[in-house]
Amino acid sequence: MTPSLKDLGNQFYTKGDFDKAIDLYKKGIQEILESDVTNEENNNQLSLITSNLSISYYQLKRYQESLEWALKSIEYNSNSAKSYLRAGDAYIALSNYKEAKEKYLLCIKNINTNDETAKNLLTQASNSLQNAKMKQFYQPILENSPSLYDRIEIKYLDGIREKALFAKVPIEKGEIIFSDLPFIHQLSVNSFKLYSNQICNHCIKFIDSTTPSTTAAATTTTTTTTTTTTTTTTTTTTTNIFKCDNTNGCKYQYCSEKCKLESFSYHNQSCMNNSDLVLSSNHPISKYRAMVENVPTSTQLLLVESLISMISHQLKTKQSKNCNLALGSITHLKRGSLMAQQSSFNGKNLEDLQKQYQPLVSLLEEAYGLKLKEHLDDQLLKNEFKKLFSVDFYDNLLGMINFNSTSTVVKSGKKVQIEIPVTTNSKTTTGKGKKSNNNNNQPKTTTKTIENSCWGVGLFPIFSCMNHSCIPNVEISNEIVDGVTSVRMVVKAKKNIPAGSEILHSYCDETLSNKERKDILFSQYGFKCTCNKCSK
Repeated sequence: MTPSLKDLGNQFYTKGDFDKAIDLYKKGIQEILESDVTNEENNNQLSLITSNLSISYYQLKRYQESLEWALKSIEYNSNSAKSYLRAGDAYIALSNYKEAKEKYLLCIKNINTNDETAKNLLTQASNSLQNAKMKQFYQPILENSPSLYDRIEIKYLDGIREKALFAKVPIEKGEIIFSDLPFIHQLSVNSFKLYSNQICNHCIKFIDSTTPSTTAAATTTTTTTTTTTTTTTTTTTTTNIFKCDNTNGCKYQYCSEKCKLESFSYHNQSCMNNSDLVLSSNHPISKYRAMVENVPTSTQLLLVESLISMISHQLKTKQSKNCNLALGSITHLKRGSLMAQQSSFNGKNLEDLQKQYQPLVSLLEEAYGLKLKEHLDDQLLKNEFKKLFSVDFYDNLLGMINFNSTSTVVKSGKKVQIEIPVTTNSKTTTGKGKKSNNNNNQPKTTTKTIENSCWGVGLFPIFSCMNHSCIPNVEISNEIVDGVTSVRMVVKAKKNIPAGSEILHSYCDETLSNKERKDILFSQYGFKCTCNKCSK
């Protein structure tokens, strides 16, 4: 091939004139083919030029042609790592993630690790492989709920930032970017005590089982040439409450059959225990909940109970083969030992620290462990349950909650007035500076208007993919007007966000000082923020 044609094509590619580059690359290919000489050197040249053609078509978003030229490049040289990379990128763009993974693996296999210049290619291929895996896992979730996620996409960036959310379309300030529903959610102890009889125990929507039926009158007027007839039709609507099917005293209620069905995976094994909490304080779940009720992280510890109940149910009913798969859409959320984040961890004493969980884990195993003979005879199942009820797995579930969970609030939409005491000094001063009791003073109160709200903690599969910024471009809405009538995360644009931009939110209060933000981010999430705001 004439070197100047190849070099000239590269120059036009660098300038962004991809059409001209394609034209020159094709002329170079034609020149080699017309020489009627087939040898290793020519095949290598053809592989290189067809690889360049592939990336040129990719830049023009003509992905099918990009793929065809990448595969052609592999035909000329099956050891060309870069050609496999080009094919993988084209497959990603065509949403063929399985084929993309295979091509990235072949790319990595064919990289000469002794070549210093190949290190960047290895990093690129490794990140692309992870991206293909992420896409294969998350894309069905996004596509199955377009009303929630049609404006976003997920990409894998690198080993530090990992997953990230990006805007697929331009988004204006104040617009809702996406909403996310929880994989699992736990109501706080106080909210459960106050409102459990007023809400759906799955989606936490406020429902009023005491609301009487409402009657509406509809008027229909029929006109003829001689008379006009008015007919009034009366319709009656009632608030539907769906109770748990357990007849042994479970008081859980739902706003729909859908919520009732969706709660089954985690509530099925524990619903018996809701009555047991009243009937028997000796029940293992009664003991577990009593042990964690008053600790600062009670909601998170109760969420772990729900997760273990759910995993146990999935394994027993053969819906999942192992503990990891039972986590469904949160399988890829960041995990890690919570104890390893504590100041008492010295790098060598993790097992000793984890032993603190043993009393809690033993209670959960007593409640949710294997009991039926058919289960006890299944060695694979027993192995998974041994893992499920290990202190290490419990610790890592808490770590996953620590890294990924977010607080939730659902408002009732109803304003109520409450009386709150006003602190007063009941003593008055007399003429010579002496103090005397004024028995006429009565305790004073003031009226305050509040809105009943349920608080909790949830794991949200897509929301958790957002990366942190101390200068976020999104904010979270808890308002009914934005659709937050049940547990969900509604993410709104804080500023105009161009298509292709990463969606970022703050993991902490961005108004805190640099030191306070850095301390929180490192202690809870394990990273040091180096954004422009933190670097000042």
